[in-house]
Amino acid sequence: MEKILNENKKLKEENEELKLQLKELEFKLRMIQDNPISENNYKLKKENKINNVEEFDKSQNILYDEIKDDFSDEDKESMSIISFLARSDKRVQILKSISQTAKIPSVISKEIGDSSHHVSKYLTNLKEKELVVCLNEEDKRFRFYRITAKGKYYLEIIEKKQF
Repeated sequence: MEKILNENKKLKEENEELKLQLKELEFKLRMIQDNPISENNYKLKKENKINNVEEFDKSQNILYDEIKDDFSDEDKESMSIISFLARSDKRVQILKSISQTAKIPSVISKEIGDSSHHVSKYLTNLKEKELVVCLNEEDKRFRFYRITAKGKYYLEIIEKKQF
């Protein structure tokens, strides 16, 4: 019986060790894998031996100052746009609404269940980020908006949750 208990204890310890190694590998994979944000792979600056889960959790809290130089301006812009879209379901709904055909704000507002005023504000913000374009800027009313290639790219990232 004592032998079985010792083996069980040993297996539990090995299991915990393997779980820790798996978490470490998953973390490193997330940090170095190719992703739509960057063509460059992020390399961990320091290879740490992680002895327990608490140390692993602490190691994931990498300060921005430690890694900010590893990201290009393009990477930072991409992260900013993804964050911008991820913070508002309405922005994503608007991009989805105009992904197939150009529409005016009042039509979009009916589709997504928000006021035309809010939709117009969202469209202005999306336009500033170059995710949508107004096809007839000169008109004060009945402006048609469509998604840009950049908008389609980021919509796909958000929909697939590749961030």
